[in-house]
Amino acid sequence: MEWIEPVTPVGVFEYKLPPSKSHMIRQLILASQSAGKTEIRFNGIPGGDIISMSNCLEMMGVNIKKYSKKWIVTPNKEGLIAPKNTIYCGNSGTVARIMTAMVANFDIEVIIDGDQSLRKRSNSTLASCLRELGCQVSSDGFPCTVKGPLEPRDIEIDSSESSQPISALILSSSNWKNDMELTIKGEEVSRGYLQLTIKLANEWGFGNKLIHNSIQLSSWEVITPRIVEIPSEMSLYPMATLLDNLHDGLQVEIEARDYDGLLFRTLEHLEKKDIHRINLRDASDIISPLAALMAISEGGEIFGASHAKGKESNRIVRTKELLNIFSLNCAAKKDGLSLIGGEMPRIPKSPVDTHMDHRLAMTAVILATYCGAEIINPEIIEVTHPEFMNMMKSLKLLQP
Repeated sequence: MEWIEPVTPVGVFEYKLPPSKSHMIRQLILASQSAGKTEIRFNGIPGGDIISMSNCLEMMGVNIKKYSKKWIVTPNKEGLIAPKNTIYCGNSGTVARIMTAMVANFDIEVIIDGDQSLRKRSNSTLASCLRELGCQVSSDGFPCTVKGPLEPRDIEIDSSESSQPISALILSSSNWKNDMELTIKGEEVSRGYLQLTIKLANEWGFGNKLIHNSIQLSSWEVITPRIVEIPSEMSLYPMATLLDNLHDGLQVEIEARDYDGLLFRTLEHLEKKDIHRINLRDASDIISPLAALMAISEGGEIFGASHAKGKESNRIVRTKELLNIFSLNCAAKKDGLSLIGGEMPRIPKSPVDTHMDHRLAMTAVILATYCGAEIINPEIIEVTHPEFMNMMKSLKLLQP
């Protein structure tokens, strides 16, 4: 638990973003399956979720040398090996799902586990899919025991809750012995992340595309581009926007590397002064700071975010609770939130529970810089943004 002091900063503030975990996690898993070394370059400090992925790969025989602005990945000459101990994925659902699909290629039992937050998350879509492909999967959540080998055949998969299971299958398909057609059912959400997986895989030798909600998966040679550049984590852009709008005398400038276009269409709405309705079908990760931003501006409605219920916490319910404890009117709906607007946060009467959700925690800390608050488990922020707390504390230096 940590007390965040209210501040009245004035002047220009440089907001540094970490490297994109969506890009770096995918690049790491691709690099681990190639035949040569790969240099992964980035700015900022990789978060805990990226570290979790690297730890998992090192357990499978991959050598990763870590420097301040680059990592060098050297695959095992014999390919990935089955880990002898439990694969621990920390707080990351992305890592856990990719690892679940990867170890399904082995014919021995492997345990996938993570922290208490990950243990509350569902993996039912991918687990059901792997069972249909001949694997043994002990649970629809975590921890789970997985035993292959996977036997590819044509299947359908539901994408209405997450695109991660599809990405996991694509990223684990390079050594499959048989071909399969994967047909996507349901209304797709977070479409940019699946498009990112296919785009990056194509850069490494994957020759297939998503056509009419169907994609062919077959064995393919993973060829390293030798050097890859990781863009900044643009899903954290709304945090900087919220900080800027909270403090009248503060001008927040975002330091970013190679803007990640994943969320561009959604993020460009944040520059408008009259946000009244916004669809988060493809950007549910930003629901907490966006709701706070709308609460302190003109209010409005967030919709299309029903899949936000399956994140590190139920972000629809928990965002409502978070804003309410800061005296910001917010109502939960089936697929989003509604905000009255025209309000500013007030000091909470009790400690603010982050529910071990890093995006809730960041939003809470930023609100607390305006009014003060006791924040529970702010350290969870490090899974995405290790420099965040030091940045917030440095706001004191800008006080008149």
